[in-house]
Amino acid sequence: MLQNWLARRLPLPLPPVLLLLLVLAYALPGLLSHDPWKAEDAIGTGIVHQMLRHGEWLVPSLAGEPFLEDGPLYYWVAAGFAWVSSPVLELHNGARLASAALMLLVLVLLRMAARELYGKPEGDAAALVLLGSLGLFLHAHENLGEIGMLAAHALALFAVALARRRPMLAGVLLGAGWGAALLSKGIGAALIPALIAALVPLLCRDWRTRQYAATLALAAAAGAAICGAWLLEAQMHAPGALGAWLAYQMKALAVPTGAALADYAVTLSWAAWPAWPIALWLLWERRARLAETGTAYPLAALVVTAAVVAMTHGNRDVTSLPLLLPLALLAGAGVPLLRRGAANALAWFGAMTFSFFGALVWLGWIAMMTGVPEQIQRNFAKLEPGHVPQFQWFGFTAAAAFTLAWLFILLRSERSAFRSITFWSAGVALLWSLIMTLWIDWIDYGRSYRPVALALKRALPTGSRCIESRGLGEAQRAAFDYHAGVLTRRAEAAGARDAPRCPVLLVQAHPDDEDRLRNAGWRRIWEGNRPRDKERYRLYVRQQ
Repeated sequence: MLQNWLARRLPLPLPPVLLLLLVLAYALPGLLSHDPWKAEDAIGTGIVHQMLRHGEWLVPSLAGEPFLEDGPLYYWVAAGFAWVSSPVLELHNGARLASAALMLLVLVLLRMAARELYGKPEGDAAALVLLGSLGLFLHAHENLGEIGMLAAHALALFAVALARRRPMLAGVLLGAGWGAALLSKGIGAALIPALIAALVPLLCRDWRTRQYAATLALAAAAGAAICGAWLLEAQMHAPGALGAWLAYQMKALAVPTGAALADYAVTLSWAAWPAWPIALWLLWERRARLAETGTAYPLAALVVTAAVVAMTHGNRDVTSLPLLLPLALLAGAGVPLLRRGAANALAWFGAMTFSFFGALVWLGWIAMMTGVPEQIQRNFAKLEPGHVPQFQWFGFTAAAAFTLAWLFILLRSERSAFRSITFWSAGVALLWSLIMTLWIDWIDYGRSYRPVALALKRALPTGSRCIESRGLGEAQRAAFDYHAGVLTRRAEAAGARDAPRCPVLLVQAHPDDEDRLRNAGWRRIWEGNRPRDKERYRLYVRQQ
């Protein structure tokens, strides 16, 4: 029976059960096997830690200070997962389960939106395009507020598509999407779905109806209720933090510079691959029918999202994540239209690329375990000095299973335009899962702040209650608070100059610091860093 099943061709698009297995192979590896990493994962873990340990629920707080970039929604969900799983998982591992759950929700909502606009095959293709986007797979496994924003945007995109068929339900869902976007990432995030919903009737006849006007009215009421409830509660219990949050959010929107736009273009060229070339192909194929519903709506969503994202003037690749949703919608509709040559080229480019890099991951693991090839083993040891590899049956077995599944997909998939995006998304899942099962201990050894934080805690003078810090990034402050309970008073913070000086000083070292601090009356008592890390931390006390 097994032999007969293996001899069958794998149908494409994938059946629902196999599609779910592919999504789980993508979503689960890397969630539970490492400490918080710099930067976003450590920051998110620090915010959840502040919620659960210090009760900072209404406005996100990082290492004792308001964190103004995000709203609290994602961290509420993450804190809930961390609390429920606390008997068996550490806080950071439990919190990451929220990212997996919300990413599953994003994929489901995107698939449903594409099915409303096009049909079932295009819905599956849109989900696979998003799954295979190179800019997503790392962030999808972090404690990251943008994951909540993606879920909110996916809900709003689905609601607008649904409004033609079920306007009242769509109104409730759209309002929930608006409110969730504000509570996830702030004003800019909420502006995106609101502008999309308002712009669609101007471009598409299908939404120029009284029913859609009722949808917008209901959405406005639902969104206002959600946002108003949080704003009122925050104003009552944390007015200072809320005021700072609102002020930051308003200042975060600005006209982008030419350099910023160039940076976005470069980032999107790889982060949105392979969505953007397939989306461009769809627009070319339908260039005479751009006003049709299935093209105009996601295209309008893409233009609005790009404009608002550009106004946020962030320089991290994570700021480009909202663009992946409308691009995936367009690309999902473009996959069935790919010509045979283009589809085969993308399929085999993905097959060769991920097979090659997957083989390199296996080769690196073999070198770490056996010392052969010797040169590769020496390179691993040089990059993370002091790391001692440990063979783990679970990781090896899981990696072998992922590899066999990859080979089965390559060898048994039927010829279809969907083979291109199936190979690509399965390849992304393969590479991520291999790295997270075979290399995870080696990576975590060098990226974890836990050893440095615990060494810092041991070096602190007994009874230290006031620790000033200079030059520490948000990720480091979050990690020191989470791993060691070390809260610092930032010298760069507003009002810090008027506060009493602390007797202990923690700095992220600079070559010119030592002499300057010595002359200012500070004595160094500790220095630490992660293995082979340029970031060095020094602890000083005031000389008597």
